[in-house]
Amino acid sequence: MNNFETVIILSPEISSTKLSEELDKFKNLINSSSGKVVDQENWGLRDLSYSINKFNKAFYNFFQIEIDGKKINNFKKELNQNDNILRYIFIKVENHQTLPTKLAYEKK
Repeated sequence: MNNFETVIILSPEISSTKLSEELDKFKNLINSSSGKVVDQENWGLRDLSYSINKFNKAFYNFFQIEIDGKKINNFKKELNQNDNILRYIFIKVENHQTLPTKLAYEKK
């Protein structure tokens, strides 16, 4: 099992209910692939550095996951097909950082 930190950027036009559904769908995808969501942070609605699909803001969500690295490509296919997900990134790390992150502090 490898450690990954993932950020998913979702459309600002979705409702809070749909946002929760999308995040649950992602967590279920991890769990069904013998992975584990270690921790998660909601960074909220934030400004984008550049426009994506004419949006200047988006919902950011941060995940710490443990999963076999070979299964990441399957996730990418699923995430690319979802219109509500604007961008995502998977970063392999040795150890997960302690939460909350600096971005969580910025929200307060």
